[in-house]
Amino acid sequence: MENSAAKLARDLLRLDNLEGASRIAEDEIGRVDDHGNTLEIWRLRFVRAEIMRLRGHAEEALKYLEARESLYPPEAADAESLIALLMHRGYCCGLLGRYGRSHLLLAEAEQKAGCAGLSGLLCEVYQRQAMIFFRQQNYASSDRIFRTILKLAEEVGGWYFRGNALWGIGKNLMIQEHYRGSMPWLHESLDVFEGVGARLSVATVWSELAVCHLGLGDDEKALELFQKAAQRDIEAGAIHNYQVALANIGNVYLHRRDYLTAIWYYREAQALAREIRDPLSIKKWTYNTNLAYARIRQSVDEQHPRSA
Repeated sequence: MENSAAKLARDLLRLDNLEGASRIAEDEIGRVDDHGNTLEIWRLRFVRAEIMRLRGHAEEALKYLEARESLYPPEAADAESLIALLMHRGYCCGLLGRYGRSHLLLAEAEQKAGCAGLSGLLCEVYQRQAMIFFRQQNYASSDRIFRTILKLAEEVGGWYFRGNALWGIGKNLMIQEHYRGSMPWLHESLDVFEGVGARLSVATVWSELAVCHLGLGDDEKALELFQKAAQRDIEAGAIHNYQVALANIGNVYLHRRDYLTAIWYYREAQALAREIRDPLSIKKWTYNTNLAYARIRQSVDEQHPRSA
């Protein structure tokens, strides 16, 4: 099992090689006509669902997993498949704004992974819990979980959990505008991801660092990093990441008071968010668009004050 097709596909996925991971998963799933209930086939299904999600189709990924579950419920003895199914379903629910259901599923996955002594899978569950808390703006909980992952990463070994934990801690500091405090964590995570060639993860860290540079007043460096990240995201077909990068480019132009250009980027991001059914992003980019229009009106009023 250690050298299985599923493990290879998962490893490629962690390295952000979506095409390679997808090719292996689709070939192996097609070979058995997506039938069966083995650990191997479930691992391949999870890779397929993750690729759907990364390409902006969380709803489709959730429906796929739920349909497979009804046909081939994981055996009670197969703790890994059952826990992973709870985890992936819970994360998709969270991305779709169904937070109550998300937390229930992820909490069940956490409890079962802990009882089974599956440290690596527990770290995966924690990562998803931390990201859902982040989306809900519960940064204290998100930070606490990422720091727990960082400690567990020493036990689990490898680069993956350490890199993501460092990134998550930096991201939580960044979003709370602790830009100088955030950057050492982000640079350390960048070193980890660059060291293994995880291209999409590198692009994600570029975006976080760009936010820090913009917050510190260096809009040139911020724009450079956002543009690099957007290019890498679209090349990989990572639509969710791409729409975030576009909105962030809009933020640079908003900072520069080039409001019409900012609105163009926000609208592009908003259209993609609707396409992938991301309610949180739709709300955020709509707010940003309205903010840019408000700034235009304010600028006009300042230039042409009304008579008393």
